[in-house]
This record gives sequence, C-alpha cells and structure tokens, in this order.
Amino acid sequence: MRLAHVTLAAILALAAGPASAQVLSNPTSTNQALTNQSNSRSNQIGTTSQNNAARMEMQRSQTAQPPAPPSGVVGAPRR
Repeated sequence: MRLAHVTLAAILALAAGPASAQVLSNPTSTNQALTNQSNSRSNQIGTTSQNNAARMEMQRSQTAQPPAPPSGVVGAPRR
C-alpha cells in the first residue's frame, strides 16, 4: 500500500512538473512589466551617471584651485 502511494506521488510529480513549467501568464502583462523594469533601470543608470559626473567635477575643481593663503598675520621671523 505504501509503495502504491509513493509511486502515485512520483507519477503525479513528474506529470505536473513540465506542465507547470509551461504555464505562462498573460504575455502582454509580462512584456509590460519587463518594459517598465527596463525603463526603471535605465533611469537609475542615468541618474547614477549624472551623480558620478557631478562628483568628479567637484573633486577636479577642488584640486585645481591654488591653495588658500595662510590666515593670520605673517611677520618677519625674529633673530
């Protein structure tokens, strides 16, 4: 009896496996979801690129400036 249950379960699992893998949802909604995901990634990449370009420009402008003059009174050294 137990062997019959195991055999029946194995047959049902094998039969349901490929059939469940081939079931597709609505292709139109799938395509729309993939399009939305692609657009979102594209916008995210564009934003990241703009942020990186702005950060690099700020770093360049900071390193390209001459050093600030020392603050305070500069006098002749004592002898």
